[in-house]
Amino acid sequence: MELNLHIIGEDLKRYRPQSRIEEDYGVRRLRFPALFDGNQTKRSLLYIVESGLLTPDNIELVTEQSSLLIIGKPPSRLLKKHCNLVWIEKGARLSQIFSEVVELFSTYETWSDRMLNALISKKQLKRLGELAGPVVKRPLYLIDSHLQMLFSVVDRELYQLPRDYLQPSIDNNNPALGVFALDRFYDDALTHRKPFLLPENRSYRTLVQNIFVDSHLVATLSFDEVGGGFTQRDYALIVILAEFIANGISYHDEWNTSAPQLLDEQIHLLLDGRQPNAEELSSALRTMGWMIEESYYCIVATPLNPLYPSGLLAANARHACAQASHMIYAIYDHTIIFIVNADHATFSHDEIVELVTSELDRLLVQLGVSNIFNGFAMLGVHCRLARAAQQLGSQQDPDRAVYRFQDYFLAYLVARVKESTPLEAIIPRGLLQLKRYDEKYGTDFVHVFRVFLKNDMRIASAARELFLHRNTLSHKISQIKFITRLDFENDPDVRLSALIALNMME
Repeated sequence: MELNLHIIGEDLKRYRPQSRIEEDYGVRRLRFPALFDGNQTKRSLLYIVESGLLTPDNIELVTEQSSLLIIGKPPSRLLKKHCNLVWIEKGARLSQIFSEVVELFSTYETWSDRMLNALISKKQLKRLGELAGPVVKRPLYLIDSHLQMLFSVVDRELYQLPRDYLQPSIDNNNPALGVFALDRFYDDALTHRKPFLLPENRSYRTLVQNIFVDSHLVATLSFDEVGGGFTQRDYALIVILAEFIANGISYHDEWNTSAPQLLDEQIHLLLDGRQPNAEELSSALRTMGWMIEESYYCIVATPLNPLYPSGLLAANARHACAQASHMIYAIYDHTIIFIVNADHATFSHDEIVELVTSELDRLLVQLGVSNIFNGFAMLGVHCRLARAAQQLGSQQDPDRAVYRFQDYFLAYLVARVKESTPLEAIIPRGLLQLKRYDEKYGTDFVHVFRVFLKNDMRIASAARELFLHRNTLSHKISQIKFITRLDFENDPDVRLSALIALNMME
């Protein structure tokens, strides 16, 4: 991890250092400490030197924007140069300071390694907060854009908390009532890209850093001012931690900040076709105020452009979920999976589908919509059915954008049967004779029969669809009945089996 002089100077505060640092708190480019050796300085190193060695000739070797930690008072000539300086005038020896600075670099490097390992091993974002707590040394919180508390780190033994200290609390059953939203936010605050302070009507303030992915606000990180006022070190550390969290969200693009991390893990188990532990699934759903046995449905949004970056998909999904309560999403296999709790949703089924369609209008996607099902554990099955409806529908009706499974139920059954069984083995003999008659005499009886049955044997509507006169259609139906010898006019089972078979043939 590359440190800056703000962090190092404040971590040496027991020596009461003084400083003249010209660079912003966000600059981190010091890789490790070094003793000044009489050669020209490099911007990537922190040079530790006794003031007596800074002769006029040596000062000429100090380049602009270099960083020096000086034992003793710096020469006035050095103060005129554009470089970053921290100096300790009393109570320190060079060897002692150098040893402590090396240890500081080692401490932060270890912290950085642990944070990266947490990302690579796909730990929950809460783990990043836990690892950062001892380094930050203040209460810290991460709230997502849907006012879900992703993590809070408050060590009441470590922090000197004022008597009126109030932790932000989030009501997961009704996120809009979160104390954080009511007490700590205002609209303009959500647009800031750099760390900023929120004044409080208490004895402490809040340092805030918004986290954006593809220009969309996804979460807000905050430190509370306890145990002393905010310093440049706090500004530097909130930027560093926010970058780790942003990497955690984008590095594993399936991580979802619209739902607690444990629930997201359970969702991916179901989408993989695996069955999660019932107690863990129930516990994860409770963080959303949901229960396993409630009613749900899912919408599968498949991009037509496979080159869309996952971050773009997630940003649009996040924006859609912000418009509807009790809808969350997951990114799975380069597809957006929207999951709606039908028992809690404030919009109807059709309104949710229309909302998702309009929110994703900027992307080229096709939607597959599942039936409503009871039991969250059935999510994986119904997501696969929704995707099958989208795939079948895009073949049959390529101009549409939304495909509901209920409309393609028959086509799905036909497709599954055709995968495993030759058509000739299951098509009624009468329909095979009708097909051969068409091939021999150039008629279109198979198509006419299918349209007739699809229109519930209503001559008028079938004739309009076929662009035939009613008498012409009636004559063709008589011929079809004679060729097939099927009693479709009186037996509903014959009609159903004939319609399924005709779909298979077509």
